[in-house]
Amino acid sequence: MTDQEHIVDGAVADQRDAVAPAGEPEIDIHEIKSRIQQAVARRQAAGQTSFINASARLLELLSRDASSLAEFSSSAASGQFRSQPEFIPNSDDQYHVNDLLQYHDREFVWNAYRALLKREPDTEGLSALLEKLRGGRFNKIDVLARLRFSPEGRRNQVTIDGLRLPAMIRRLYRVPVIGYVAELVVGVARLPSLIRNQRQIESHLIAQQNLLADHFNQATAELHESFALSLTQLEQQQKAMARAQHQQVAALFREQQKASRNGNVPVSKSDSRDRRLVRDELYAAFENQFRGAPEQIKKSLKIYLPLLKDAGITSDVLDLGSGRGEWLELLRDEGVQARGVESNRAMVGTQHCQALEIVEAGAIAYLRGLPDNSLRAVTAFHFVEHIGLAELIDLLDEIKRVLKPGGLLVVETPNPKNLVVGACNFYSDPTHHKPLFPETLEFILNHRGFVRTQLQYLHPVEGSPFQDGSEASQALNSWLFSARDFAIIGWKA
Repeated sequence: MTDQEHIVDGAVADQRDAVAPAGEPEIDIHEIKSRIQQAVARRQAAGQTSFINASARLLELLSRDASSLAEFSSSAASGQFRSQPEFIPNSDDQYHVNDLLQYHDREFVWNAYRALLKREPDTEGLSALLEKLRGGRFNKIDVLARLRFSPEGRRNQVTIDGLRLPAMIRRLYRVPVIGYVAELVVGVARLPSLIRNQRQIESHLIAQQNLLADHFNQATAELHESFALSLTQLEQQQKAMARAQHQQVAALFREQQKASRNGNVPVSKSDSRDRRLVRDELYAAFENQFRGAPEQIKKSLKIYLPLLKDAGITSDVLDLGSGRGEWLELLRDEGVQARGVESNRAMVGTQHCQALEIVEAGAIAYLRGLPDNSLRAVTAFHFVEHIGLAELIDLLDEIKRVLKPGGLLVVETPNPKNLVVGACNFYSDPTHHKPLFPETLEFILNHRGFVRTQLQYLHPVEGSPFQDGSEASQALNSWLFSARDFAIIGWKA
């Protein structure tokens, strides 16, 4: 007994107990049950959702919010994409063989079960018939004949006009010798019909391809429009957040300047140093929270060690903006003599940095105090985005001056080609100036005399859902899940 029959029986029993008290004429329960089952059968035959599934679906929808209900209503109204016409079983169990031959492959077998056996196919039967149909051992007539003249099909007594004669001919084909001759004769006689059918199949396939292409193009266009709108809104929100952050920082500095003037009263050097130390401590705390764990940073910097090794560089390395000293510590562990320069007094004063050779100074000022051709390599990790264009040019000119011929320059900075980085994450650091476009930075290095420059994109975002290879997915993957940083490597001629 099916679930629907159980529910019908239970509902009928409840109805009988409720409306047939003692002394009243007994209701014909079997008639009510029969009417309900007929209504269920008509609903299923019309291809509509069963009462059970409809009730479950309704309960699920009622637990959702209004937007989900609207979405469901929209999808239900638009319907699903179908490459073959929908099959609706005839209530009188009368068919012509052509009613079923218009379907193909899985749809054909599925609809044949529903029409002839009045049920959905079991997994084993469906797989067996599909295998024979796709392998050429059966054709559609064989499938219909097997189902119709099976014990279950005979019990259902479904009438299918035009099946018996083709089925007999197909059985004749399986008789040794005679079957081969008969199939040859029929094949020759049906040759014009086969040619016409072949043309019809070709036209059908072309029509299906066009239908699929139209459906795909429409879906792709809707997807592009939806993503473009979302990205535009995201970019606007991120720009608004960035402007708000900059306004807050600017307001803070204006308040500090106003307080320092205090009615044009000069600020003492000690007060100025105290305020600078407060700012340095604030930024040092910011780095510790947002920069990442030192071990993680050291792991990401190991990719640059082969550059030094291949160039035979074991000494005279200068790191600009050394920060917490992860790169210097890594070089020390590799036996490379290096020193750093860092303007943040709070960072330089930590016990960890005091164990390294780090000078408290501005990068350009420190470089100007070095002799020509005195360094073999200069590195700057997440430093150049903190300075403006004029300072960048001065910095590169000083680096080129102090490098020995064949000296190495490595610069790493955030990648603005990643939309999330360029429009949002970059501005989490209030001391950042502006993002540097990779090709622009490479152009500046070449213009200032560096040679053999090379761009490397680093630290892509993991877990991208845009991996199907389509043009739209490639664009979205590039915008949202591409490298978060890039490095440029250059050499002094």
